[in-house]
Amino acid sequence: MIKAVFDSNLLVSAFLTCSSGGVSTELLRFVINGTIELYLSVAIADEVAETLTENDRARARYRYTEQQVVQYRADLLVLATVVDNPRAMPGAVPRDPDDDNIIACAVAADAGYLVTRDRDLLSLDRYGATEIISPETFLRIVRHEASPSQPWRCIALLRTCTPPLWIWTRCPIRAAASR
Repeated sequence: MIKAVFDSNLLVSAFLTCSSGGVSTELLRFVINGTIELYLSVAIADEVAETLTENDRARARYRYTEQQVVQYRADLLVLATVVDNPRAMPGAVPRDPDDDNIIACAVAADAGYLVTRDRDLLSLDRYGATEIISPETFLRIVRHEASPSQPWRCIALLRTCTPPLWIWTRCPIRAAASR
């Protein structure tokens, strides 16, 4: 299994593009089917919820409710392995100290990858044993390592969730699972 941390922008993108698909959504599908072991801190999940809740333009365009955001945050914390109180790493990202918490989560999780579109993080290229890469590059790595049998595990997982994860109710893979 590939150990990774996703930054908040990738998770926001997955929420917004769930029904239409995209790289971020596909990466979350690989988390569900067990190809990726996702690690998150509560701070990352909170940032996702805050970004979605406070972005009036996105709320108007994508027409989602605050309750859907709350459910998505809860679903992420169920899907991921939560890294409790990662040790602070001041100065880890010199260009943007706000990103230090993402590095701290990746280091505490001993994650092989930190997946982001954030230029300040990408400029580091690597932090310790963690490679910092774009979602598109990471998706190529994951597709290469994924086995064809894994989508069936994903469907089985979705059927065992009560209630089913909200983020997948509008996605094509969820429709296939309910047949």
